[in-house]
Amino acid sequence: MNEVQQLLDKYKLGQISRDELLRLSSLVETGDYEPEIKSAILDSLYSEVPQSGLWTNQKSEAALQHILSSPHRRLIPIRTWHIAAAIAGVLIAAAFYLKFNPPASPAPKAVALNFAPGSNKAMLVLADGKTIPLDSINQGTVAQQGDASIFNSGEELSYKATGNNNQVVFNTVVTPRGGQYQLTLADGTKVWLNSGSSLRFPTSFNEAERNVELSGEGYFQVASNSEQPFKVKVKGNSELSVDVLGTSFNIMAYPDEQGIVTTLESGSVQLVHGTTKSILEPGYGGTLLAGASDFNIEKADLEQALAWKEGKFRFRNTNIQTIMRQIARWYNIEVTYQGNLSDKRFTGIISRKENAASLLKILSTTQLIDIETNDNKILIKPHEASNQQ
Repeated sequence: MNEVQQLLDKYKLGQISRDELLRLSSLVETGDYEPEIKSAILDSLYSEVPQSGLWTNQKSEAALQHILSSPHRRLIPIRTWHIAAAIAGVLIAAAFYLKFNPPASPAPKAVALNFAPGSNKAMLVLADGKTIPLDSINQGTVAQQGDASIFNSGEELSYKATGNNNQVVFNTVVTPRGGQYQLTLADGTKVWLNSGSSLRFPTSFNEAERNVELSGEGYFQVASNSEQPFKVKVKGNSELSVDVLGTSFNIMAYPDEQGIVTTLESGSVQLVHGTTKSILEPGYGGTLLAGASDFNIEKADLEQALAWKEGKFRFRNTNIQTIMRQIARWYNIEVTYQGNLSDKRFTGIISRKENAASLLKILSTTQLIDIETNDNKILIKPHEASNQQ
């Protein structure tokens, strides 16, 4: 019996704890457990929903309306999805209630620290090496570079052509750990940079090709121009280039990941590594592992790959090390491990606006891992009870 089935059984029997209810609400919201949820629905009616002081009819109704507008409702047949929404609505309502009305008992020491989430912040490096902080304070026209003026809104940096003297200079935008930022390049291409990333680019595109350089992670919406191809040179644990015309795609190329992953949302791109070339179709991803010469092309999980851009963490049977690398970059924390964690995998979704303590609490309530914190450092180890079994 898997985790969601166990939690559903406890829920139907009225034996579910506060922490387990939070975990179940997170699993329900992912939409990944259609068979289990439908099975629970067929055995449940409104009259069987456990009554407790954790929620009220008003909260349930509000949560129901929330679920009715959720895209996950399409996973359930029309004759049963409204009942599913009612059950899921109560779960979400309970989670919201607990979030805004925390219990009087103290939080476990392991997740007691309140790590703040990342925010819109970055550093602009001009052609002469001068740096300009990018945040909500430093807004307006921040510089003139080559043929472009640069405007900062506090969330996005925009380049606008002001002349035709063909002066090409390069700028770089760097996001720190715990930062993210958006750019509009001089050709209209939009780029979202995730934390711990950098993009080097010309302030105007006067060459035969539009060339930029990325490290870390970025999502691109490339302005179409068939006469001037757009190329991204990627630096990670390997090097490759992505050749495009007009398309939307994500590149994840952190040095601490196992490979460089390009995920195509729309359009068409060609991946190039040495003499190896591969064409991606929409909905597919190409991975270049460190030391490999060929790309591994397979169907992509677009929701998971693009979750960061939508302000979310989304995991589907994801190992704990991959999860913690994302958390470490966004919350600017250090993570170490103890013991064998190779079989610890998780599925769930949570907003990147949450404090790290909320996310860590959800992970720890699975009773698969134990989490210890000290300043900005986190230790992950197998759950003690599971080790004794």
